[in-house]
Amino acid sequence: MKHEPVFAPGTSWDYSNTNYVLAGMVVEKITGKPWTAVVRERITRPLGLTRTYSPGDVPTLPRPHAKAYQQFEPGGPLLDTTLLNLSWGWTAGDLVTTPTDLVRFWQALQAGRLLRPAQMAEMRRTVLAVTFQDAFPGARYGLGVMWSPTSCGGYWSHGGDVPGTSTVNGVTSDGRRAVVLAIHTRVAGDEEALAIYHRADEAVAELLC
Repeated sequence: MKHEPVFAPGTSWDYSNTNYVLAGMVVEKITGKPWTAVVRERITRPLGLTRTYSPGDVPTLPRPHAKAYQQFEPGGPLLDTTLLNLSWGWTAGDLVTTPTDLVRFWQALQAGRLLRPAQMAEMRRTVLAVTFQDAFPGARYGLGVMWSPTSCGGYWSHGGDVPGTSTVNGVTSDGRRAVVLAIHTRVAGDEEALAIYHRADEAVAELLC
């Protein structure tokens, strides 16, 4: 709160993890429950997402699991970041899951199993993702979801990154088709990293189309 707003409300767009933390605080204030309990009650348990949970301060993963590797400087070594305390992410990214669970979540969300029609319409009301255009031309952002145009129309997504791991995904508006890619190596060079993102997004678009 010590900082001035980046822009006046409604005049532009930018991504911020802090906004998701604030959303989590609102959830806890309204429900009177920890956000993890709300996620369990409203999402993971009804959808049978048995491999999705918040690890809190626990840095280990249930077996079997993939290993994650992060390059912290261009040309530097790849370091094992598999054991990682993600509590710093809180509602901006403190969840462990699997590609299978994530596909089920995306399909259920877009098929209308989690939100009422009016809420779905509000979530999908997008604005141009101004600061994403260099990486994702034509991308638009709604409430927690991004719309990317493709040769066959477009798809919804929300990727995520922590040291050593990236998640790239996409789902059609009706929820019938969904793709989740789990990438377990992250490189430090901007051009190299962007090339990987572009190829992953191209793969998602190709598979969905």
